[in-house]
Amino acid sequence: MRIYEYGKENPECILLIHPSLVAWDYFENVIPLLEKKYHLLIPALPGYDLEDRSEFSSVEKSASELADDLLQKGVREVKAIYGCSMGGSVALRMAVEGKLKAQNNVMDGGITP
Repeated sequence: MRIYEYGKENPECILLIHPSLVAWDYFENVIPLLEKKYHLLIPALPGYDLEDRSEFSSVEKSASELADDLLQKGVREVKAIYGCSMGGSVALRMAVEGKLKAQNNVMDGGITP
């Protein structure tokens, strides 16, 4: 899973997870505002990466793989996880799994059975 990063020089990380039917660049309008203060981590979820032919399989698998990818990059804790729609479901699953510690979780419309 490709993870786009902005504001790498900042110590506090925010993870932004896009909704379904759009790509990671859904956050293009907020990136310039947030990257001044935060290290932004924005994954291109499987099936939504315009440069990769991956396929989306499930919210649960995406959440687990995203946490594993971030842990491999040395990210153990983030200031916040924000997920919108399907991204909210991924954020919820990540919170339940607890692999990645988050000080704050925002699940904007996420639903997981």
